[in-house]
Amino acid sequence: MRRLSLLAVLLLVPSAHAATGPTNGCPAPCSGQISSPAGTQFLYVQPAGVGGAVDAYDPAGRRIFSLPPGITSADGGSHVSGAARLRTTVVSRYLVSDGRRMTSMVVSGRWRIAGVSPTGGFAALARQSRDRRRTDVIVVSTMSKRIVHRLRLRGDFEVDTVSLDGKRLFLIQHLAATGTPRYSVRLFDLSRDRLVSKPLRGKGEPSVMAGLAWSGVGSPDGRWLLTLYLNTGRNLAFVHALDLVRSSPLCIFLPSGGAFDTLKRYGLTLSPDGRRLYATNAALGAVAEIDLATRKVVRTARFAATRSLGGPGSLTGTISRNGRTLYFSPGRDLWAYDTAYGVVRGPYRTGGAIAGFGFAAGDRRVHALRADGRMLTFDAATGATMG
Repeated sequence: MRRLSLLAVLLLVPSAHAATGPTNGCPAPCSGQISSPAGTQFLYVQPAGVGGAVDAYDPAGRRIFSLPPGITSADGGSHVSGAARLRTTVVSRYLVSDGRRMTSMVVSGRWRIAGVSPTGGFAALARQSRDRRRTDVIVVSTMSKRIVHRLRLRGDFEVDTVSLDGKRLFLIQHLAATGTPRYSVRLFDLSRDRLVSKPLRGKGEPSVMAGLAWSGVGSPDGRWLLTLYLNTGRNLAFVHALDLVRSSPLCIFLPSGGAFDTLKRYGLTLSPDGRRLYATNAALGAVAEIDLATRKVVRTARFAATRSLGGPGSLTGTISRNGRTLYFSPGRDLWAYDTAYGVVRGPYRTGGAIAGFGFAAGDRRVHALRADGRMLTFDAATGATMG
């Protein structure tokens, strides 16, 4: 199973996160934190999902500008697109805050944007042979506008992310298997121009893992790539936590149970300080808190599960700047999680499927853009609908 079209969200207002949906070997950032420029307040929506165009809306529901299909950096500052022509690809870097194009370069051949470094300084472009036995990758510097690395790999590889300094490329190697997809995490040392011989693995974990990547989030500081995997054979959900500094992966199992359609409703949201990861699932009625220092689930909150769902998967939540309140949604209606007391409240009705939501300036309100274009406003403290 390869990347599919999905409903994804990039939210901005001073603090927010983006996107969920089905992917396989989820590239970074599947979602990223974005900050609105001073004096403005935007909600960013990516209707076609990761890799699609990004639309910026004001609180009244007016679309202010759009960014072409591409990937947004984890720090939320840059958006990198690749427009394939007949025999060339135009790689452009945009400023997310106002949509301005900062740099542009032309590379020979038809490529797709496969990964972006946490600040957008480097981008990986990839293409494969039809039989997927060969994968070609080039790494470009979006600042100097030149190709800095060329790779030709034997096998079916997918770019996971590029390190902050542009010296390491993290890859997912897809392995031939029947049933549940199997993969290995690989590291290409760009400074030495070589693929590290052994797959990356956590202590006590196998080098070959089973699961389907469904959504993910990259930390703005470039430390973490956190991907939600679903083991369709055993109906298990887990977070694949890849430490990009230490080149160390580890699987963190989440509360599971129920069918695949229930597990795919998990959404991932990082705390503002990057120390906690929240895995929320309204269809399962669970919120799991992960301490990234220990890479363990340290608290689980339970609440009444819902059948009121929308879209192919959950939207990634938005969290207040002080990290106290997290709003999340399975694609319809909203829930709020008090991170201090571990209490969930809601649902707060939206009256339809929603395309994006997020805190407004000052964290006193939450805006939600419905799929039909109507913008709703909620009191962040009580969940009450505001005019």
